[in-house]
Amino acid sequence: MKKFLIKLLVFGVVFFAADKLFYPLENISPTKEVDKRLEYLLQGKINQDILIFGSSRGARNIMAEEIEISTGLSAYNLSYPGSSIEFHEFLVRTALSNNKKPKLIILCVDNAMTFLPAPALNFRLDRLYPLVKYDAIVDELISRGEKNEYLSQFFYLHKLSKSNFDIQQKKFNAKDTISKLGSMPISFSDSKEKWKIDTLSVYDQKREEKVKVVAFEKIIAMCQKNKIPLVLVSPPLYDYQRDDFFKIVQSRTPKNVHYYVFDKSNPIYTNKDYFFDKTHLKRNGAELFSRELGKFVFKKLELQND
Repeated sequence: MKKFLIKLLVFGVVFFAADKLFYPLENISPTKEVDKRLEYLLQGKINQDILIFGSSRGARNIMAEEIEISTGLSAYNLSYPGSSIEFHEFLVRTALSNNKKPKLIILCVDNAMTFLPAPALNFRLDRLYPLVKYDAIVDELISRGEKNEYLSQFFYLHKLSKSNFDIQQKKFNAKDTISKLGSMPISFSDSKEKWKIDTLSVYDQKREEKVKVVAFEKIIAMCQKNKIPLVLVSPPLYDYQRDDFFKIVQSRTPKNVHYYVFDKSNPIYTNKDYFFDKTHLKRNGAELFSRELGKFVFKKLELQND
């Protein structure tokens, strides 16, 4: 028994010492990332007047550059393709915790998948793992059950994931290239898109996931607490438009939350030459829509300041 305990102790000491060899990976991983936006948030470097949150429809369809021109205020896009409303809540919370309070927040909602089960929309853990050198990231991973609180305090290896061992320099691609102000417009159309409009079905509120509704409510609560005007945005779809979803979203928001739906009378939004696919605008369409949105925001901010 004594020999076993000695061997166990030796193993523990060796393992604890060997674990320290993984420490450099924590610091190397962030330097290899091409998308620096979340790290900038953690470092308190995102201090623009207008912050934009959403999934790919926020990233592709809303150009912060056009918002700046229309409003005369600085803007930055923090939308991530494939991200869920839970991830957006995390980003808003991080922004308000580490950066200057914005004058306005734009949240792009996904018609009609914001609250429903959606395999394509997830909490982007892949954006967190390269940044485990930051305590706030580890805390979030622990709160989501991805990491153990105590093991994370003592072992570097426990905090790491497979992505941390990929120390190659990441690069942008033709589809996911981030502009200086965080937007990700696309200048071409999807050659595989069939452009067939799907059959409109009734929005089933019973299928909603409670955790997503709660995340949405938390975003609203943070804006209300910090007295930040919130604009909920529904960008154009070449596909069908869900008015029933809009009504449900509006029913969950206070009256001082603004809601912007694109100009349905504009023939551009029925022209596939302005779309990448049925749910995302191409750059030319994104520029036009962002100008419209910027004018709406400018008017609302003027009313707020009167």
